[in-house]
Amino acid sequence: MIPPMAAPSGERILVVEDEPAFADLIAMWLDRHGLRPIVAHDGLEAVRLFEAEQPDLILLDLALPGLDGWEVIRLIRAASIVPIIVVTARGAVADKVRGLVEGADDYVTKPLSFPELIARVRAALRRSQTFGPAGELPEIRFPGLVIDERGHRVVVEGQPVHLTPTEYRLLRHLGQHPDVVLDRRELLVAVWGAGYGDDVHLLRVTMRNLRAKLAAIAPDRRFITTSYGLGYRLNPSREDPDR
Repeated sequence: MIPPMAAPSGERILVVEDEPAFADLIAMWLDRHGLRPIVAHDGLEAVRLFEAEQPDLILLDLALPGLDGWEVIRLIRAASIVPIIVVTARGAVADKVRGLVEGADDYVTKPLSFPELIARVRAALRRSQTFGPAGELPEIRFPGLVIDERGHRVVVEGQPVHLTPTEYRLLRHLGQHPDVVLDRRELLVAVWGAGYGDDVHLLRVTMRNLRAKLAAIAPDRRFITTSYGLGYRLNPSREDPDR
């Protein structure tokens, strides 16, 4: 069923898909929901349009002529934190893990539900535009760790850490509840949205990436600890509670 036309909301969505018919179908659904699709059919065109149009979100296939999707993610992530949703026929867990490690915010496999894709696009746009209610402190500070609310940056032992938007939101949510064990479903809903409450694998991969980036600067610190069977907590002190 073709969705009814919605009033344009202005968000520009770069659709990177080498199959013209499928790209047109995605573009139609986006347009019908008030979004503004921009279509690229190969990796080089995707990078060019990204630089020229500065889209609000990218829907990216991986199997592309010219530059493949992995290289497109790397090039865009070097310059921007724009949300990237991978849309691909590659459904292997290893591909999903690689996509998240490279910097994608979400990963959807074909064949797909177009209403679900629109819902994921909307959720990613909301996450990119909203970091929390007004009135929060501009910084969350712990020994050796600063979470900068205004700049959406993280500093560990005086050195900036390059996090993806999703990794930042995860650390920020933990930082807002120091020394409290947060269960996995709560973290998934808080960081990704209500439709992600059961995607434990998504949380595990993102948590592993986040921990690795923190440990690369402070290898002797364990900022985030696991309460097995329960969830995760931020350890705000300099002491490792497991030692």
